Amino acid sequence: MSETLLLMICAAVALMGLCAAAETGSGNLGRYLPRSFRGSLTDPTAEEPSAPEPLAQTPPSADINLPAMARWALEYLRNNPEPARDYECRFLISPLSLRPLPGPDQFDFISLGDTECRMDWEWFYMRRMSGEREVGKEVEQAVRRRILGYVREGGLSWLPPYCLNCNDSDHAPAALNWTTGNTIVTLVELHQETGEQSYLRQAGKMVRALRSLASWDRGRAWYPGGLGAWRNGWVMTGCAAQYPSILEPIVRYYEATKNDEALDFAIAWAEGQLAGLQEGAGNNHFRPDGSFTHVWNTHLHMRPVLGVAHLGALVHEPRYLNWARNAYESLRALGLDWGWFPECVGRDYSETCNTADMTDVAMWLAKAGFAEYWDHLERHARNYLREAQFFVTPEFERLYRELHRDKPAEEVEKGLVMARRLEGGFHAVLTPNDWVHHDGPTGMNMMGCCPPEGMRALYTAWDNVVTEDSRTVWINLSFSRDTPQAKVVSFLPNEGRLTVVAKKDGRFLLRAPAWVPRSRIKAYRGQEQMSVWHGCVGDYIEFEDVKAGEELTVTYPLPRFEQTVDLDPAGVFTYRWLGNTVLGVHPRGERLPIFANVPRPLPALR
Repeated sequence: MSETLLLMICAAVALMGLCAAAETGSGNLGRYLPRSFRGSLTDPTAEEPSAPEPLAQTPPSADINLPAMARWALEYLRNNPEPARDYECRFLISPLSLRPLPGPDQFDFISLGDTECRMDWEWFYMRRMSGEREVGKEVEQAVRRRILGYVREGGLSWLPPYCLNCNDSDHAPAALNWTTGNTIVTLVELHQETGEQSYLRQAGKMVRALRSLASWDRGRAWYPGGLGAWRNGWVMTGCAAQYPSILEPIVRYYEATKNDEALDFAIAWAEGQLAGLQEGAGNNHFRPDGSFTHVWNTHLHMRPVLGVAHLGALVHEPRYLNWARNAYESLRALGLDWGWFPECVGRDYSETCNTADMTDVAMWLAKAGFAEYWDHLERHARNYLREAQFFVTPEFERLYRELHRDKPAEEVEKGLVMARRLEGGFHAVLTPNDWVHHDGPTGMNMMGCCPPEGMRALYTAWDNVVTEDSRTVWINLSFSRDTPQAKVVSFLPNEGRLTVVAKKDGRFLLRAPAWVPRSRIKAYRGQEQMSVWHGCVGDYIEFEDVKAGEELTVTYPLPRFEQTVDLDPAGVFTYRWLGNTVLGVHPRGERLPIFANVPRPLPALR
């Protein structure tokens, strides 16, 4: 992201924010209500925060603990693959079933080239977050051997296209652009971890192989077979009408190498996607501006948008950013502001894969200068991800035993042991108020693609708390994190305060939520209050000439309000908010309700 571009955008936003705050006055609580929320927002109240005490004298907050969530996620990564099947990963997961996941005698066809690839990235991300380097090392290496074993001499990943058909009817190996792209990301991450150049050479070969499959029109590229498979020609699988998701891996490779050929292909692919050149997409087509109405699977629709948003932020192309923003907002208009988005248009349950895509798109829009999207990202992590992380709670166990009360006690206990293998993963499907989307043992779905994608979104939140460019340390999100640049301490969810202990000299920018009027923010260096009016850069409060060891604090009133949304076809729901945190929902879920205990505590690792 160009700092000059960002500062220009932020300066304009700052001027608008300051003018709005001056016009409405400090007593108008309507100014505290978040911008662009769905539905109606009512009953806002807010209290002024007190002046901050020194950090050493302040009790810690019970805020969300991202590294602790990552440590639990590692347990899921370690326990999901089946050793008796050469560490085949498990996709067909139904936690409330008597047998919650396939056993050693069952082939899980959607694992191959799909679930295992998604899980592979998360070893890198969860290890960075948690600091755990050895947990599950044998499992990690075994799964990665499987993935890299699909790559043939030409650079494409060949395997039966089971995951693209959602069945095992086609046993002949084919080249899967989905698996090939995912493997490129694995190789880039391996290079980042080890510094070994051979991983980038292999990734470059795979990028060129993907390029060789493309059709071209005046410098624009696309695949006639969409997200389908290739076997001496395109194989029209069940996913052929979906847009391929190869752009994000190509951009990741370009970031690691600065290879001009890869950048040219990325731009050509983006241009082909924006031009709608892919044939046979049907209702999955984007409009020319990026918006859409009818899609079969919103996750498969949004993953290609991620590549466009990333590329747009990287090359500072407004057309790409606006297109991605319109796609994002099209889906957001069908979802909920705490990170819930329907699996398909018209469905009354979500898909965690989609929340991860939306989180990453929001991140790139924010990095490109639309800073209000940091609040979107923060709400996804604070609410959806925290509620979706799976544990065998007493409430789950009671429901499980009730559903299987007529089964042998020994089988029920075995099922609960299997369910505990899933702890730390992320539930795939939530209703707007419940973990369970229909009655019976199949009422919970934890399809294997979603737990690792939830981890991806978790990592995006953690990784972007603090960012740095050539002259500034940016504090983007109100999550506690200790980095080489700064120690960040959040006082959410109950107090609008963010304190940063600088670990280096320089310029620091601390972001307050976009919905807070600038006139109501207070900024402190140590315990000395400073002027905010002259220190705003968009949604950020500027601290110049900071010395290592200084405490920098911003405080702001934290609003309470209610949001009522008519979510067709699920019904009408009212959420109680405190800032960016959901405190509760009405009506309460009937089976395993979400937002029943906020902030939701994490169990201790066994």
